[in-house]
Parts: sequence; structure tokens; C-alpha cells
Amino acid sequence: MRVRFAPSPTGYLHIGNARTAVVNYLIARKYDATLVLRIEDTDLERSSKESEESIMENLRWLGISWDEGPDKGGDFGPYRQSERLGIYREYTDRLLASGSAYRCFCGKEETEALKKEAEGSRRAFRDPCRDLPAAEAERMAQAGKTFAVRFRVPENEIVRVKDHIKGTVEFNSDNIGGDFIIVRSDGMPVYNYIVIIDDALMQISHVIRGEDHLPNTPKQVLVARALGLPVPEYTHLALVLGPDRSKLSKRHGITSVVNYRDSGYLPEALVNYLAMLGWAAESGEEIFTADQIVSQIELTGLARSAAVFDFQKLKWMNGVHLHNYAPERLHDLFVPFIRGAGYDTDGIERKRIEEIILLLRANCELLADIGQFAGIFLDEVPRYSDEASAILREENSRKIILAAAEAMGPLEGDDFGERLIAAVKKATGAGGKSLFYPVRAMLTGMLQGPDLKASIPLIGIEACRKRIQYCIKAFCEKT
Repeated sequence: MRVRFAPSPTGYLHIGNARTAVVNYLIARKYDATLVLRIEDTDLERSSKESEESIMENLRWLGISWDEGPDKGGDFGPYRQSERLGIYREYTDRLLASGSAYRCFCGKEETEALKKEAEGSRRAFRDPCRDLPAAEAERMAQAGKTFAVRFRVPENEIVRVKDHIKGTVEFNSDNIGGDFIIVRSDGMPVYNYIVIIDDALMQISHVIRGEDHLPNTPKQVLVARALGLPVPEYTHLALVLGPDRSKLSKRHGITSVVNYRDSGYLPEALVNYLAMLGWAAESGEEIFTADQIVSQIELTGLARSAAVFDFQKLKWMNGVHLHNYAPERLHDLFVPFIRGAGYDTDGIERKRIEEIILLLRANCELLADIGQFAGIFLDEVPRYSDEASAILREENSRKIILAAAEAMGPLEGDDFGERLIAAVKKATGAGGKSLFYPVRAMLTGMLQGPDLKASIPLIGIEACRKRIQYCIKAFCEKT
């Protein structure tokens, strides 16, 4: 069994393509298959080396490895389509020689006009160059006249595509849209032509790709028949839709893997969620490692209906994976995001950073969330939120601030926080939210966050003193 992931390097790795890569990778591991990475870069204007490298980097970040590809080599290369143009020319010559393809000298505007005329007359479009004698076409080509190459679609022929999800899908060749271009006038072959050649020559046994490619499949099968090439088994994955059930796009939210990475998503969570878009465990469980998915997933068990991309569910799933991480792994995960929030961690003892991270993990669904709370421990005086400031201006809060200032004087030791709260409660008679909201606001600058009793010792006694004095000046003194 040989499968492939074949991205076009025209931008970042899109989340829909990442889902296809994830499924190919998991299925390859399930069946001990070979996974081939093929770069489909015949769109020379939009393709770039930077995009290719970015796609590979993000695949590796997701934990996806491949057995053959442009960076690894293999027995069936080259693995970039731009390096296989000589191969495609040989097959084009074979199609022209057999009459399965022909040169079309009509310009784009002329062809469009003829199509409109055919539509107006309610008849099928027929390219005028289809019946041009081969000798005449050869003479015109030798004379330098520009041409594209079209595949001669047989009339009223049934093309059956066996699909592991959809079963057998039938297409009538008359509904394909007429003779389609396989080589553009600039000499560059098109996707629907060369993809089946590559799949055959690379001995791809199973093509797993998005459902949007299904309408292209009969064209590819017809090309394979004309060239005497084997046709792989197909699995067309149901589409991934946005919350409004239209095709997932940028307007729905983050759609590129690099943005998820930069926002603090974990690769394990993204692989878990992408696998669940079109597959479900019999147990109903949703949180899995890649190994656990491999042990349960089946090619024939993938969903037939489209999946809606739920951004909130992905975030929740990321939080679960994050909370399952071993504590010793958290430092290296979170520190780049603490630095990204503007804090220099080099001068801070590693043990203190680890204690802060371990406490804040419960408040983070994403790694980047730590930036919202890091200031509680790393700023001398935190940035007070509007909500915290409003609470601290209330008369009850002023009493608590002044009582805290008086109580802090003689306090020392690791348990100073508990004794501080007890002293303020005794002095003011406040309790519940009327006590803890003002104390939290005073010491952390916000009304929500990590456990207060665990936070106060990490803030430190001197920082607490400074914050209480700041609150006296900011919220208690008359201006």
C-alpha cells in the first residue's frame, strides 16, 4: 500500500489540506504503508520555494513524517512536478500519436465565444480543432502557431469510480464538459492530466483526498485508460465547512497551520481534532493521541457527510491536551509565549518560572493565554483591568485596601497570604465575594485568574506590599 500527500506550494499549509495530510499519515501508519510527499508546483507564477519549505516545516511540527519526497529521495522521483516535465512530454506525444489528444489552435476568447454560441443553441460544445487532420495540425505547429493540447473525451462513455467512502460513483463522459486542456499554450501541463501519470509512475495504490477533487476523477481515469496506466483506489474525504456550512475560508477564522502554531495550539491537539473531522471512535471518546487513533481508525470507517469546523471545540481540545502534559515539559512550551508577551525570562530563576507555569496552566487553553496572566507574577505592579479598577473604587474595597496595608506591616513567612486575608476579614467583617474580589483585584490587577491562595506566595511579600501601597494612592487617596 502506497499513499501520497501532494500539496501545491502556493502559500501556507491550509487547515483543510492539513486534514488530508493527517488522514494519509494515520492510514499509512495503520496499514504499514509508504507515505509519499509530492510537491505539485506546476503553477510557476504562484509556487515558491519558501512555501514548499513552510509546508514541510508545518507537517513536521504536526508530527507527520513521510518515507519518500523531495527532501528524502526515493525510487520513484523526482518528487517535484516541475522536475518531471520531460516525463509528461513523452506521455503527451503518445496521446497525440494515438489520437487521444489533439492540438487546439483556438485562442481563449474564440473558444469562449464558441461555447456561448453552443449554449445559446442548446447543443454541446465541440472544439473546431477536434476534427483538424493530424498532418495539418503538425504543419501549423511547425509554422510556430500557438496551441494548447486537449484530451479527446470519448462520447457517451460511463466512467465508474470506486470510492471507499461513497461506494461506486458513475459519470457519463458527455457531462464532463467537453474536451479538456491537458497542456496549456505555454507548454505547462495541467493538474488533471499529470496527477494520474504521477500516481501511476509512483505506484500510488490509494489516493486519499478531499471530496472537492471527486469531479476531477473521471477526467483522470479517462487519461489513465488512454495511456494504459493503472488507476488507484480512491477515498474522497467529506468537506470541512465553516460554522455557516459554507466552505471553510479565512472569513471564518484561522485557516493556516502556521497561525495555529503561533497562537499556541499543540500539534497533538490539532492532529486529534483534524482526525475527528470525518471519523469518530465507537466509544464516543474524543481525546486521543496519534497512536490511539491509529489503533482504531479504518479506511472504510470515515464519514460520508461534511464536517463543520468548530473553533471553540478545537480550543477546548487543546486545553485538555495541554493539561495532560507532564509538568517537566511545560517550561519549554510556555517560555516562548511568556517572552512574546514582553517578559525577559533569562534573568528569572528557572524554578520560579516553572512554578508560575504550573499554576497558570489551569487557566490556559492555548499556550499564548499565559501572556494574559504572566504579569501577575512578573510585573512589580500589575496592569489593573477596568473591571478590577471599578471594584477597587468602591467604599468596601477602600476599607479592605487600608486594612491590608495595616495587616502587612508585621507579616512575614511563607504563609503570609493566609494570615493577610484572615486579618483583613477580621478588621472589615467582609466575607465571600465582598472580600475575595477586592483582595484579588488589589494583588493581581484582575478579577479572574489562577487560585488566589496559591498565587499570593508566588507574587511574594514585597511585591504584595508595593501593590497595596499603589492601590492606596490610586484608589483611596482623594484627588
